[in-house]
Amino acid sequence: MPDPVPNLTLSPTESTEEKFRSLAEAEAPPDGKALPPEEGVQDQAEFVLEKYLEDFIVSNFDVIFQGKLALYTDPQQDLTGQQFATDVGVIDILAQERATNSLVVIELKKGRESDKVVGQVLRYMGWIAENLCEEGQSVKGIIICREQDSRLSYALKMTTNIAVKYYRVNFQLLDEYPIRS
Repeated sequence: MPDPVPNLTLSPTESTEEKFRSLAEAEAPPDGKALPPEEGVQDQAEFVLEKYLEDFIVSNFDVIFQGKLALYTDPQQDLTGQQFATDVGVIDILAQERATNSLVVIELKKGRESDKVVGQVLRYMGWIAENLCEEGQSVKGIIICREQDSRLSYALKMTTNIAVKYYRVNFQLLDEYPIRS
Protein backbone atom coordinates (compact mmCIF):
# COMPACT_ATOMS: atom_id res chain seq x y z
CA MET A 1 0.00 0.00 0.00
CA PRO A 2 1.40 3.46 -0.84
CA ASP A 3 2.53 5.78 1.91
CA PRO A 4 -0.24 8.03 3.17
CA VAL A 5 0.15 11.76 2.92
CA PRO A 6 1.78 12.78 6.24
CA ASN A 7 -0.78 13.32 8.98
CA LEU A 8 -1.19 17.04 9.56
CA THR A 9 -3.70 18.38 12.05
CA LEU A 10 -5.67 21.47 11.15
CA SER A 11 -5.96 23.52 14.31
CA PRO A 12 -9.32 25.09 15.15
CA THR A 13 -7.81 28.58 14.83
CA GLU A 14 -7.15 27.98 11.14
CA SER A 15 -10.85 27.76 10.29
CA THR A 16 -13.79 29.94 11.13
CA GLU A 17 -17.02 28.53 12.51
CA GLU A 18 -18.75 29.37 9.22
CA LYS A 19 -16.12 27.50 7.21
CA PHE A 20 -16.49 24.46 9.45
CA ARG A 21 -20.28 24.54 9.08
CA SER A 22 -20.00 24.72 5.31
CA LEU A 23 -17.68 21.71 5.39
CA ALA A 24 -19.96 19.73 7.65
CA GLU A 25 -23.16 20.65 5.83
CA ALA A 26 -21.70 20.68 2.28
CA GLU A 27 -22.89 24.22 1.65
CA ALA A 28 -21.21 26.99 -0.30
CA PRO A 29 -18.07 28.45 1.33
CA PRO A 30 -18.50 31.40 3.73
CA ASP A 31 -17.25 33.89 1.14
CA GLY A 32 -20.53 33.34 -0.71
CA LYS A 33 -18.90 31.89 -3.82
CA ALA A 34 -20.35 28.56 -4.79
CA LEU A 35 -17.92 25.81 -5.66
CA PRO A 36 -17.94 25.09 -9.37
CA PRO A 37 -20.02 22.09 -10.39
CA GLU A 38 -17.84 19.08 -11.01
CA GLU A 39 -18.60 16.55 -13.68
CA GLY A 40 -19.27 13.05 -12.34
CA VAL A 41 -19.33 13.96 -8.64
CA GLN A 42 -21.23 11.33 -6.70
CA ASP A 43 -20.85 12.65 -3.14
CA GLN A 44 -21.27 16.42 -2.78
CA ALA A 45 -20.15 16.47 0.89
CA GLU A 46 -16.91 14.69 -0.02
CA PHE A 47 -16.42 17.12 -2.91
CA VAL A 48 -16.68 20.15 -0.59
CA LEU A 49 -14.32 18.62 1.98
CA GLU A 50 -11.74 17.82 -0.67
CA LYS A 51 -11.88 21.37 -2.06
CA TYR A 52 -10.73 22.61 1.35
CA LEU A 53 -8.23 19.75 1.48
CA GLU A 54 -6.74 21.03 -1.80
CA ASP A 55 -6.18 24.46 -0.24
CA PHE A 56 -4.65 22.82 2.83
CA ILE A 57 -2.29 20.71 0.70
CA VAL A 58 -1.13 23.75 -1.29
CA SER A 59 -0.63 25.78 1.89
CA ASN A 60 1.49 23.00 3.41
CA PHE A 61 3.03 21.66 0.20
CA ASP A 62 6.67 21.34 1.29
CA VAL A 63 5.80 19.58 4.54
CA ILE A 64 3.31 17.17 2.98
CA PHE A 65 5.59 16.16 0.10
CA GLN A 66 8.74 16.36 2.24
CA GLY A 67 10.43 18.76 -0.18
CA LYS A 68 10.38 16.22 -3.03
CA LEU A 69 7.84 18.21 -5.06
CA ALA A 70 7.50 21.92 -5.75
CA LEU A 71 4.29 23.62 -6.76
CA TYR A 72 4.54 24.40 -10.48
CA THR A 73 5.08 28.04 -11.37
CA ASP A 74 5.44 29.75 -14.72
CA PRO A 75 6.79 33.26 -14.06
CA GLN A 76 6.47 34.26 -17.72
CA GLN A 77 2.70 33.80 -17.65
CA ASP A 78 2.28 34.38 -13.89
CA LEU A 79 0.71 30.92 -13.43
CA THR A 80 0.80 28.64 -10.41
CA GLY A 81 0.03 24.96 -10.13
CA GLN A 82 -3.20 25.19 -8.12
CA GLN A 83 -6.30 24.94 -10.32
CA PHE A 84 -4.08 24.87 -13.41
CA ALA A 85 -6.28 25.47 -16.46
CA THR A 86 -5.71 23.42 -19.62
CA ASP A 87 -7.65 22.96 -22.84
CA VAL A 88 -8.95 19.64 -21.46
CA GLY A 89 -9.96 20.71 -17.95
CA VAL A 90 -8.60 22.16 -14.73
CA ILE A 91 -5.88 20.24 -12.90
CA ASP A 92 -6.27 20.38 -9.10
CA ILE A 93 -2.52 20.74 -8.52
CA LEU A 94 0.40 20.73 -10.95
CA ALA A 95 3.82 20.18 -9.43
CA GLN A 96 7.39 19.47 -10.42
CA GLU A 97 9.50 16.69 -8.97
CA ARG A 98 12.76 18.24 -7.78
CA ALA A 99 14.98 15.17 -8.27
CA THR A 100 13.92 14.32 -11.84
CA ASN A 101 12.35 17.58 -13.11
CA SER A 102 9.24 15.53 -14.04
CA LEU A 103 5.92 17.36 -14.07
CA VAL A 104 3.37 15.83 -11.69
CA VAL A 105 -0.42 16.02 -12.09
CA ILE A 106 -2.10 15.75 -8.67
CA GLU A 107 -5.83 15.09 -8.53
CA LEU A 108 -8.06 14.70 -5.52
CA LYS A 109 -10.70 12.06 -6.15
CA LYS A 110 -13.51 14.43 -5.05
CA GLY A 111 -16.29 11.88 -4.84
CA ARG A 112 -15.86 10.66 -8.43
CA GLU A 113 -15.95 7.08 -9.58
CA SER A 114 -12.49 5.53 -9.78
CA ASP A 115 -12.59 4.88 -13.51
CA LYS A 116 -13.41 8.52 -14.18
CA VAL A 117 -10.59 9.92 -12.04
CA VAL A 118 -8.03 7.61 -13.70
CA GLY A 119 -9.18 8.71 -17.15
CA GLN A 120 -9.11 12.33 -16.03
CA VAL A 121 -5.52 12.06 -14.72
CA LEU A 122 -4.37 10.33 -17.91
CA ARG A 123 -6.01 13.04 -20.04
CA TYR A 124 -4.29 15.79 -18.05
CA MET A 125 -0.96 13.95 -18.22
CA GLY A 126 -1.30 13.67 -22.00
CA TRP A 127 -2.01 17.39 -22.31
CA ILE A 128 0.96 18.28 -20.08
CA ALA A 129 3.25 15.97 -22.08
CA GLU A 130 2.22 17.59 -25.34
CA ASN A 131 2.05 21.22 -24.23
CA LEU A 132 4.44 21.82 -21.32
CA CYS A 133 7.15 19.17 -21.28
CA GLU A 134 10.58 19.93 -22.62
CA GLU A 135 12.68 17.37 -24.49
CA GLY A 136 13.18 14.28 -22.28
CA GLN A 137 10.95 15.54 -19.47
CA SER A 138 8.38 13.04 -18.18
CA VAL A 139 4.94 13.35 -16.62
CA LYS A 140 3.71 11.50 -13.55
CA GLY A 141 0.40 11.45 -11.73
CA ILE A 142 -0.78 11.24 -8.15
CA ILE A 143 -4.35 10.53 -7.11
CA ILE A 144 -5.19 11.55 -3.55
CA CYS A 145 -8.23 9.88 -2.02
CA ARG A 146 -9.78 9.17 1.34
CA GLU A 147 -9.93 5.39 1.31
CA GLN A 148 -8.82 2.34 -0.61
CA ASP A 149 -10.88 1.41 -3.63
CA SER A 150 -10.42 -1.94 -5.38
CA ARG A 151 -11.62 -0.51 -8.71
CA LEU A 152 -8.96 2.19 -8.52
CA SER A 153 -6.32 -0.43 -7.66
CA TYR A 154 -7.27 -2.57 -10.65
CA ALA A 155 -7.28 0.39 -13.03
CA LEU A 156 -3.85 1.52 -11.88
CA LYS A 157 -2.29 -1.94 -12.22
CA MET A 158 -2.04 -1.15 -15.93
CA THR A 159 -0.09 2.08 -15.45
CA THR A 160 3.42 2.66 -14.19
CA ASN A 161 3.48 6.40 -13.63
CA ILE A 162 0.44 7.12 -11.41
CA ALA A 163 0.68 6.78 -7.62
CA VAL A 164 -2.12 6.79 -5.07
CA LYS A 165 -1.92 8.51 -1.71
CA TYR A 166 -4.51 8.37 1.05
CA TYR A 167 -5.36 11.11 3.49
CA ARG A 168 -6.88 11.20 6.94
CA VAL A 169 -8.71 14.09 8.51
CA ASN A 170 -7.95 14.49 12.18
CA PHE A 171 -10.06 17.06 14.00
CA GLN A 172 -9.63 17.39 17.75
CA LEU A 173 -11.02 19.73 20.38
CA LEU A 174 -8.64 20.20 23.28
CA ASP A 175 -9.71 21.69 26.60
CA GLU A 176 -7.51 24.52 27.74
CA TYR A 177 -10.01 25.83 30.27
CA PRO A 178 -12.48 23.03 31.11
CA ILE A 179 -15.86 23.86 32.66
CA ARG A 180 -15.75 23.39 36.39
CA SER A 181 -18.69 22.23 38.52
